[in-house]
Amino acid sequence: MAQKKVQILLSAYNGEKYIRTQLDSILAQTWENLEILVRDDGSTDQTLEILAEYEKEYANVKVYRESNIGLVQSFLKLLTYSDADYIGFSDQDDFWLPEKVERAAEKLAPCAGPALYCSNQTLVDDDLKELPGETVPEPVPGFGNAVIESMCTGCTVLMNRELRDIVVNKGIPAHAIWHDWWCYMVATYLGTMIFDKNAYILYRQHADNELGSSRSAWQMIKNKWDFLKKTRGCLGAQLKDFQARFRGIPEKDALVDLLLASEHSIGARWKLVFKKEIYRQKPLDQVVVRFLYLCNKML
Repeated sequence: MAQKKVQILLSAYNGEKYIRTQLDSILAQTWENLEILVRDDGSTDQTLEILAEYEKEYANVKVYRESNIGLVQSFLKLLTYSDADYIGFSDQDDFWLPEKVERAAEKLAPCAGPALYCSNQTLVDDDLKELPGETVPEPVPGFGNAVIESMCTGCTVLMNRELRDIVVNKGIPAHAIWHDWWCYMVATYLGTMIFDKNAYILYRQHADNELGSSRSAWQMIKNKWDFLKKTRGCLGAQLKDFQARFRGIPEKDALVDLLLASEHSIGARWKLVFKKEIYRQKPLDQVVVRFLYLCNKML
């Protein structure tokens, strides 16, 4: 039986230091029916020259040379270019184990309707040496989590064509905080979400990461604080974009409506404090967000 086609979407920006390693690891996948769609987001280093080499050498590498629109919109635009059975996201600075795509495709194969797969990852330094990881309970996917947090790391994602078509046909959101977060919301609203506790990716942690994982308690607190400052006002905008596109499942619509109502209603904020259906993955985060609800600092 012929393999279904997989396309890996990679948004590149000034990635000359690591992008060869990333591309080589994708090209070495055990899944043979695979294409790589790369959108250069206005690089000013040697990234375009490197990409031109790969495009010339490999028939399954396609490069889009375009202007800078930022990481999230770049990935979402790439999604509109895709036409495969399965579509995944890739960073420009990681390393994939050879079986990564195959394992994800195997998990998605039985799914009917829109479905999204994501997995664990192994944290490594610039030289791909493993770092100590934070021990956390296995994530529990769900729409009640997706409305306030993404447990889905984009570089581990593979989605089926049904999910891709829904995301694209509903219109690319202007206010998505992260492309993977948006896809996680849509998948848990309409379809199936799969989390694989195994790791098939070496996930680099360094100063250039757009969003990385922390390695110490102090760094974790600083990262969370910086992220909250950066995204202040963004969660509400993302939820409004979602509300405008997806309606019809009352119990899920109610979660979005309650969060948006909390901007203007102290009653709604108190309801959120006790709303177990809306949750984050870590117990400490649960305490923090309840405080933020009451202070009207969440959205």
